[in-house]
Amino acid sequence: MGLLAAACLDSGNIPGVTADPDASAKAAFPEVPAAGDAMKLKERGSKLFQGLGCQSCHSTKDDRSGLMGPPLGGVSDRVLERNDHDPLKGRRWLVMHVKDPLMYPSPFADQPEYRGTHMPPNPRVTDEDLRALVEFLWTLR
Repeated sequence: MGLLAAACLDSGNIPGVTADPDASAKAAFPEVPAAGDAMKLKERGSKLFQGLGCQSCHSTKDDRSGLMGPPLGGVSDRVLERNDHDPLKGRRWLVMHVKDPLMYPSPFADQPEYRGTHMPPNPRVTDEDLRALVEFLWTLR
């Protein structure tokens, strides 16, 4: 049974998916997107946020709104602070976190109110979709 579950999570044969979180982050963000591209990515990322079910655990505001996951309002500021205020490094970290949240835990991971809640990994999301999703998250200030 465990082997079957592992096979279902295998991303090696899915077009556009890079298995390694670090390589995926570099593929999704070779550079910070230009303003026009960022706006298009944000729109697509907002739809992905809904389509992937992220809103079932996360508020896009500063408060939890009764949801089990941490609030995502201000996420880019928190990520920037943890990544030397480097926008490219911060975006790449977000890709790695979404792809494998256990390997790249959020700053909320050790807070008592989130004990026992874990974001599921997203190994099968394409690098292009991760790029759009992260660009949407980046606008949540």
